[in-house]
This record gives sequence, structure tokens and C-alpha cells, in this order.
Amino acid sequence: MTGELRIHTQINSRYRVLDLSGQLPFSIIFGFCRRSPADTDPRPLLLETAGSILDVSYALGRGLLILYEQDPKDQEWVEVDLSRLNKVTVKEAECLSLPSPVNRTEHWRDAFATYQYHIDVGGELASILIPGKKYRIRLASKDLGVNRWTYSDRTQFLGNDGRLSNDSEAVKLVNSKSTASNATFKVMRKLPLPPRTETRIRLCASSPVSDFALADTARSGSTALEISVLNTSSFPVTVQTRGHQSFLHRWGIFEPESDDDDDCARIIDSTTPHPPTSSLQVIDAATGKVALEQKRLGVCRLKDSNIDRRPKLEDVVTLKPGEPKIKRFDIGTLVGNLVDGRYKIRMLSRGCRWWHGKIGKEECENGRVPERFGGVFIPPLMLESQDEVEIRLMHGKVDQSL
Repeated sequence: MTGELRIHTQINSRYRVLDLSGQLPFSIIFGFCRRSPADTDPRPLLLETAGSILDVSYALGRGLLILYEQDPKDQEWVEVDLSRLNKVTVKEAECLSLPSPVNRTEHWRDAFATYQYHIDVGGELASILIPGKKYRIRLASKDLGVNRWTYSDRTQFLGNDGRLSNDSEAVKLVNSKSTASNATFKVMRKLPLPPRTETRIRLCASSPVSDFALADTARSGSTALEISVLNTSSFPVTVQTRGHQSFLHRWGIFEPESDDDDDCARIIDSTTPHPPTSSLQVIDAATGKVALEQKRLGVCRLKDSNIDRRPKLEDVVTLKPGEPKIKRFDIGTLVGNLVDGRYKIRMLSRGCRWWHGKIGKEECENGRVPERFGGVFIPPLMLESQDEVEIRLMHGKVDQSL
């Protein structure tokens, strides 16, 4: 049997920046989806990655992929000479399994098999890339370069006797289009990394001790959830706690994978009058199921050029070294609508834009953080904690005897 089998192919970069220092691991991410009307086999499709477009350095050297560099003058994309990659050898063979479209119930966009190719900053490909330049990787043609594939529900190429097999289908795997999106990224010599912080959560009696304490936590007899964030570095750092967050996101084949591309208030936001449900998760201790968690809202990516995206002064807070920022709120306002029982409260990881040093009124322009402070092409400062607190609700109120 000869011919071609079309595979819907997507290519993207894990981050929009490749950090040549290696502090932020970088990869090219691929997505394969079986959508062809001619693909009627109910079995998974198993393919070998070695020598294909998934073997990025080898594929670039053999013309399966093309690397472009953007000219900073006219913004045109110019093909890069990759003769230095001609001697790159095939990487160790791996296998990727693509689920069948037969009887598929999910949307095709959710049916992609993904593969990540890590770029070694000490390798031949990275040595070609110039700091400050912008690059793009895309398919050279519809050829996916797959040398070996078969229909199988196994994870390796094995025969009926369980031994390694060299069998392969004669049909050629090709992309369903002549192009397959692209992986675009900027190269930087070294990214600034956020300082390390320690975030803790605990239950305590309500008391307006900190400058972050809310007025409704001082009610007599109420139980407070306390969040403290400690900057463990030797320098102050300013953190954006609400509004549009601009930093490096992890990307999947279509869009950012994390929940950080939202405008929700972070857990130490000083202006939030209610518990930050976007940063907390409540688990039913008896069943282990999520009892309360804010659903992720869709993010509108349309941009109005007239909107000022710079953070307002009240949207940022400074974390001084060694001085914890503390916030308390009445836990009852978070769980008051749940049925009686035992619950565990956990903190969800959330990223924040950040800047070195303190940014105050003197540094701001019209009450906003100036663009000259930068902070877009940086990894986020992560607010996260492994702490977990347990409460018991009785008659709709938190039992303080626990």
C-alpha cells in the first residue's frame, strides 16, 4: 500500500524567549492530530521521532525544517545558513502515539498528541543563535520526515512475539497543509530571574495586626486565614498583584498553558475586600473532591491601542528582604455557603510580574509604573505554597475547637 496520510500539525515555542544561560529550559513543542477523512483505523498510530521534524536539530540540518532570522531594519524574515548542522546525527529513537479519530467524542483541538524537543544551550543549534535576535522555525514542506510508523496500541515497535520489530507502514505521513504554524522566539543572553519567596498559610484568631489585615477579620470570635509572603533575597522587589499581568508564559500548541494570563487579584493584593478565591482551592476532606474553586475565565486577547497597560501604583506592592507581608481575612466568608463537614484549604500557584527595587509614587508616571522599568520578557515571580489547613463547618460556621 502506498500514498499519503495527512496529519494536522502544529508547531510552537514553549516560551517566547530562549535563554542562552540555560536558567529557563526552552523547547519547541509539536502537536499531531489525526483528522483526515481517510484515516479510519481505530487503532492508535505509533511513530518514531528520530530523523523526523521532531528531531529538530537534525531536521534543520536536513532541510525538513527552516530557521529564519528577523531583520531588525525592515522586519523581514531571512533564512539562516544551517550548513553547520549538516553533521548533526539522529537523536536516540523515541515513540509518540496518536489516538484514532474513530469514535472520537472530544473536539479535535483537544485530541492532539504533543511532543517537546529541548534545545540544548550548549549544542550546535544554540551556537548559531545570536542574542537580541528574533527567530522562527517552520516546516520546509508538508513532509514530516517520519521514517517509521505503524498502527499499534503499544508504546514501542514490538511484534506479536513481544520482540522489537522493524515493521513500518508504506504510507507516508504528511502535514495536512504546506505549513504548520511556526515557533517564534527571541534569544537573550541571560534572563533576570525573580527572587525566591516563601509563602505560608495558616489559621489564626482574627486580629488586625498587619497592614494587610482587612476590617472584617477583626470581628470577635471569627477565624482568620493568614497568608504571609517572605522575600528571602537581599534586595527589595516590587510585585504586581492585580490587573493585566505581562511576563513569560508557558505555551502549549495553541495558547498559554498556565492560569496566569488573567487579571485576577493575587493572594497578597492589598485592595481585595474578599478572600482571593482565584488563588485558593477548597477540598472536601471526606471525598477528596474540589468543593470550591473559581473557574478560569476566558481571556480576551484583543488589544485596544488606547488602553494604558502599565500597572497602577495601587496594583503593586513592595516585598522588603526579610520582612513578611501578611494578609488575614475571615475564613467564614470563603466557606460559609458549603454544607457542614471537614474541608482542606490549599493555595493555587499564581505568577506575578515583578521589578527589582521599590517602585513608589516618585518613580511613577501619572500614577502608573513606567515602561522603562521593563519586566515583560521575564519569568514570573511565583506565589505558591505546599501548606494545607483543615477546618470543620458546623451549622454553617467554622468550628474553632478543631
